[in-house]
Amino acid sequence: MDRSEIVKLICQTIREVSIGQAIPEDIDEATRLFGGNAVFDSLGLVTLVTELETQIDDRCGSSILIASEKAMSQQRSPFRSVGTLADYVMQLLGDEADGVAQS
Repeated sequence: MDRSEIVKLICQTIREVSIGQAIPEDIDEATRLFGGNAVFDSLGLVTLVTELETQIDDRCGSSILIASEKAMSQQRSPFRSVGTLADYVMQLLGDEADGVAQS
């Protein structure tokens, strides 16, 4: 998957897991996922991440762990926006392709 496909997948997954919730009509890379004025609370973010991991595994056959110690130790959270999450997923997919263990 390339980055634009990941962004589309994240946006699609946001819509799927947000049924019945008020979400912005236009979801794009700048859409805030967590924090002030964001789409999700902590439970919603966990739901998004879990579903996104499943979708990536189904589409790519890549079993990545998005919510990990590595993610939590980042100086800047990968969960700030759709764009930062897409960048982080790309990094994880690259690490997996290179054979780097996920922790």
